[in-house]
Amino acid sequence: MSFDIYVLTFIMLVNPKQMIINAQAGGYAIGSFNTSDLEITKAIIKAAQKLKAPVIVETSEKAISYAGLEELASIIREQAKKVKIPLAMHLDHGKSLEVVGKCLGAGYTSVMFDGSHLSFEENQIFTRQAVEMAHQKKATCEGELGSIIKAGTDLVNPKSFTDPATVSEFVRNTGVDFLAVSIGSQHGIGENEELDIDLLKKINSKTKIPLVLHGASGVPDGDIKKAIENGICKINIDTDIRHTFSNTIRRISNTKNLDDPRDIMVKVMAEIQKVVEEKIKLFGSEGKANV
Repeated sequence: MSFDIYVLTFIMLVNPKQMIINAQAGGYAIGSFNTSDLEITKAIIKAAQKLKAPVIVETSEKAISYAGLEELASIIREQAKKVKIPLAMHLDHGKSLEVVGKCLGAGYTSVMFDGSHLSFEENQIFTRQAVEMAHQKKATCEGELGSIIKAGTDLVNPKSFTDPATVSEFVRNTGVDFLAVSIGSQHGIGENEELDIDLLKKINSKTKIPLVLHGASGVPDGDIKKAIENGICKINIDTDIRHTFSNTIRRISNTKNLDDPRDIMVKVMAEIQKVVEEKIKLFGSEGKANV
């Protein structure tokens, strides 16, 4: 299926396929940052605008449950109107076709169907359906092969890593635009997170589509750079943002003459913006908005 360079959905919301293909060709990665409210969204977009970087703003099912689908979509859409950078709105880890459909209906330009909890056969079947739903809306669809564990609750188990022998079949049978792989990162921030770069090389040799790294908040910068060199073109960041939000509030909670929530949130947004800027520079996407 063909896609325009940037498929406009509302004003500046775009289909992220071309920005990620550009990243693949250019040897850098697109930052995909999680939001759950107005403040985080503004901080992400302000950072991307300042550094002239294409960016993906994504929401998890938990964020949607907290803030409301239409509310979050409206926040992202309205903020996108104010900038001149390619900006996509993405569903992170959609576990059902129902939530995929609702997000596409709300104007999301990209979705992820996470079938990692299913058998390999079921994962292929349901991911294929999600891909068809997304493509009908001129949106992209990301799939997941392997399972990314949650830090602090599970032991790192190589059996949960992506099996290179299944990659070609999965990509061929599902038609996914991007593939999230499990190579050692964890959701949250685990201890001594280390990516299996040799495994990533094997996975990358099995497919030409862009690969995605989840759970990147706890991964050392050196491993991030090696991952980008070996096929990772989209990198998800959530925990670093949430920790920055809460830690900033804790740090300033006892500050005298700072009891106006608006003044507090300005400081929180500034700190989150710094984190996003650091990640954009690390991923190499600074200045790539017009590529």
